[in-house]
Formats: sequence, structure tokens, C-alpha cells
Amino acid sequence: MSVETLERKIERYIEKYSLEEEGKEELVRLLNEALIEISRTILSEHKVVEKVEKKNPRYKSKKAENYAEEHGLSLEDFEMKEVSKKDVENKVRDITKNHSLVKNKEENVKENVKEKKRVICSGINKKGEACKSIGTIRPNGAKKHYCFRHAEDYRSFECDSDSSDEEKEEEKEEENELKVEDYE
Repeated sequence: MSVETLERKIERYIEKYSLEEEGKEELVRLLNEALIEISRTILSEHKVVEKVEKKNPRYKSKKAENYAEEHGLSLEDFEMKEVSKKDVENKVRDITKNHSLVKNKEENVKENVKEKKRVICSGINKKGEACKSIGTIRPNGAKKHYCFRHAEDYRSFECDSDSSDEEKEEEKEEENELKVEDYE
């Protein structure tokens, strides 16, 4: 037995009851409206079920609940049905990470706006050559400016005893000594 298509069934119905073109169009319109209404009903029921599932979140343990309260989080901050302590820890970590990144970027933008000078990135590319990009970011604790590619790993490009920094400091000390001698 072959599966008959909806179109073929409608054609047979039209032939059986000798419907004219106007009747055929009316029948197709009614069927389309019915299908749309059925689809809307199914979709709305699906959304109701989805909302019910999301409305009843809970903590898996008392520790998770206490940990969330310590960090100012509530069940509304989570998209899952059951929230564990690990979920809370991950959320706190993400919030802290995003907050510090935003704060660093804001500080770097303010600092660069104040300086308004173009600096070459102090990073080193994969070939071992000096990066030729403009150093737009100066991470907290960094001595030099870096491009966006090297800003995250700036510690690998700086060391505590950078010989070029020592030379600059020695030059400044010599200049200060010369200035003092001029006044004597």
C-alpha cells in the first residue's frame, strides 16, 4: 500500500464532490489555516513545558547554596535545573575573570589616551623577531606596551632585571648627578 500525499487526497475529494475552482481554493485555505493553528498550539504547549522546567531550579547541596550566597549569586543567575557547588565556582571564576579583563582594558584605554604616543609592541613573534605591531595595551604590572596578541603573555617578554631598563636608569642617575654638580 503506497502512501498517498495530502495534495492527492485533496484532489480526490474535489473530484468526488465535484467542487469548482472557488470551492477548491476555499478548501485549501481552510486546511492551511487549520495547519497553522495546530502548529501554534503545539509550539505554545512546548514553550509552557520549557518554562515549567526552568522555573523550578534548585541547589544540589546546602554547600552550593551557601557558597552562592557568599558570592552574591542566586538561582536566577544560572540557566540549569540543578546547581552544584562546582557550577557556582565556575560562575564566580567567570565573573571574576570577565570583571578583571574589563577593568584592565578600561585602565589600558585610559592610560593610552593620556599618553597619546605610538609605541611598538615589545613582544616577539613565532619567528623570534620583534613584533612590528603598535603596542596599544599595557597590562597591569607590565613595564612595556604590547599589541593585543602579546598582551596576555607579557610576562614571558619581560624579566625582573632587563638590561635595557638598567641602562636607562643609569643614564638618568648620571644626568641627575650632572645637574647636582652644576648647582654646586
